Amino acid sequence: MSAPGRAFLLPLFLIALACSQGGEAITQDPAPAAPPPKPAVLAVRAAGDLAVQIRESGFFRWGVPRLPGLKVEVGPRASGDAVVWVDALPASREVVDLVKGLPVELGPAIVLGGTRYGETGQAVALRIPEVAKPTWVVAGPPGEGLTNLADEVLFRVAAAMTGLRRGRRGAPLDVDYLLRETSWMQRSGKWARAADGGWTLDRAAERDDLAEWDRELQGMAEIRGERVVLCVPPAEKGRPELSRLAAELDRALSEMVPRVPVTLPSPVTLVIEPDYTTQGRHAGEIGEAVRGRRADLHLVYHPDDLPAYRYVLAGVLLDRAGIAGKLPPEIAHGAALWLSRDWYGKPYSDWLPLLAAARVLPEPEEILAREEPEDASNLLSTPTAAAVVDRLPGSTLKERLAHLPSATQVREILASFRSASEAPAAPVPKEETFLKGVSLAMLNSLEGGYHAPAVERQLDAFSRLGANAVSLMPFAFQPGADRPELRFLNRGPSSETDIGLIHAARAARARGIRVLWKPHVWVAGASWPGEIAMKSEADWAAWWRSYRRYVLHHALLARWAGADLFCVGVELSKTVGREAEWRDLIAAVRLIYPGPVTYAANWYGDLETVRFWDRLDLIGVDAYFPLAGKPGAGKADREQGARQVAERLGRAARRFGKPILLTEVGFAAKQEAWMEPHVEGGDYSEEDQAAAYEALLAALDHHPWLAGTFVWKAFSARGADSGREADFRFQGRKAEGVVRRYYQGEPRR
Repeated sequence: MSAPGRAFLLPLFLIALACSQGGEAITQDPAPAAPPPKPAVLAVRAAGDLAVQIRESGFFRWGVPRLPGLKVEVGPRASGDAVVWVDALPASREVVDLVKGLPVELGPAIVLGGTRYGETGQAVALRIPEVAKPTWVVAGPPGEGLTNLADEVLFRVAAAMTGLRRGRRGAPLDVDYLLRETSWMQRSGKWARAADGGWTLDRAAERDDLAEWDRELQGMAEIRGERVVLCVPPAEKGRPELSRLAAELDRALSEMVPRVPVTLPSPVTLVIEPDYTTQGRHAGEIGEAVRGRRADLHLVYHPDDLPAYRYVLAGVLLDRAGIAGKLPPEIAHGAALWLSRDWYGKPYSDWLPLLAAARVLPEPEEILAREEPEDASNLLSTPTAAAVVDRLPGSTLKERLAHLPSATQVREILASFRSASEAPAAPVPKEETFLKGVSLAMLNSLEGGYHAPAVERQLDAFSRLGANAVSLMPFAFQPGADRPELRFLNRGPSSETDIGLIHAARAARARGIRVLWKPHVWVAGASWPGEIAMKSEADWAAWWRSYRRYVLHHALLARWAGADLFCVGVELSKTVGREAEWRDLIAAVRLIYPGPVTYAANWYGDLETVRFWDRLDLIGVDAYFPLAGKPGAGKADREQGARQVAERLGRAARRFGKPILLTEVGFAAKQEAWMEPHVEGGDYSEEDQAAAYEALLAALDHHPWLAGTFVWKAFSARGADSGREADFRFQGRKAEGVVRRYYQGEPRR
């Protein structure tokens, strides 16, 4: 029965009830409303700067707004239903008293079970046993290690209090102690009663990654040079390329040391890691070479990355000379490059005309800032900072950096770059091969990202499928559709890092697979890139500046990695009316990236309205065209709808005189997948997903205007199976067979 019907019958029922009581209406006082449930209170005992840092953490920015029924109090006397103490070493008297009786000391360093941990970045979380309310202590040296561990403990304690659990941070803390060096290098376990009645560590329940890594490191062989020591697995010691690497790095140090100058009382130690996943586990970050605790550098060897190794090696020299920590970050990066000289295939000075002509030089205030902005691109700014260092007075680096330049001085130096900048347009080779592509999204994890060995297994699977191309998709984050700021998501090992993209591109090229480099913008909340529009011209100017930096950052990366195509934007429907900005950006991209360039138009919003197709080489379309508009559509209806889609695309190709590239095309594994192809979720049906693919791919076959298709989507690593989620994955489902038949057929152009 409908709600209006129920509303009509209820008064009749009450009248009848009154009449049945002898004509006297029954009056009853309304029951008092139940008081709202009292919110659970999480107390965070922290003071001073540490309390400020906690309030700025991800838990407060992302967790608290999504945890209804939870109140959080922060302060040195905060109280609640659960308590988390956060304290910097040496711990306060209150915290020392709180952990008394546990096998831990929180003095100048952490001592856990008799082992001392005194490195910056190490922190420990301790559950206080046998107290009236859940109580944790998080302690460590001041810095990111302490605040990051506190952030995770707060997420997980709050999730346990509210019952809202989502992802790893929503999982309960099922240990009594957790000592962390990185997110993947930690020691954890349970308390146990000692013979004397006190507390000790339950060694049988303990996991100690740090001790295991120490044992592994002690078993490594050494390749020794005069100034460097490479630590390698014993079986790798005989590799001639590693001996050559040691000699090259020795030579680099002999050139750079007197230019600082700095003495090296001990050699620089480098651990040769087998892959970026292992590197990230040991060092907490990934890159061609990254800093470590047990060694100066952790390096994944690739012959093309010697300039990157020299650059990071120069950073070690800055630290040994006591210089790095005193400098603004960009100046420190520039000083290291001034020492090491080469940057992504060129002397750093050769990049300046291109960057100046592309109008992507950093501002003086950015070069001198003590903190990097969230849209910082070291890739673009470091050559400029190195050139600034080169213009400073002095012969050695210490002399040049004795007095930092003013913003006015830096502005004058940058102006000289701009006035001298002339750069020819790069050549554009014509792509003749029909692109049988897969949209390769990154699985955001250390073990499954673009950088991980798993991506190579996926690329092999695509080759067996018949694919000859993949799209790689980095992301920037925008906090709102009308917010002009972008945050580059290339910082942590679980995101689309620069080296991860480079690794995936190299692995694809080694298999003869072409690469489309396709930067995306992820908009917060329920919004999407097609809604991006600013409220003022000032905001538009700020957005374009940040977006330009983001795109040109990836244009340079795509050039270095040898990508075959580059996409300047994805479904930015409300920006395409700003034609001048788009034409200017495309011209800047062509200064840096030498291959074909496209834009990925939204199928609904901007395919026919884009006015800058003449500046691009292909018309890109994210092609989620409905094949039928009503439920129950049969095969003939789907095929007719697919033919209409092909006709529309053909008209666009003829109108603009460019080939069409379907930069995305796909259907979710849901019932009636052909009705709203851009929407996932609903009732699972891999049969309907396959039927939609069958209709559309058949209609697209053998059209001379079609340059290729990129099926949406697969991930950089596969789980055990695709599950029964109504999402866009096609691997392991019936749709995979449809795609295989299409891609393994005869050439389509």
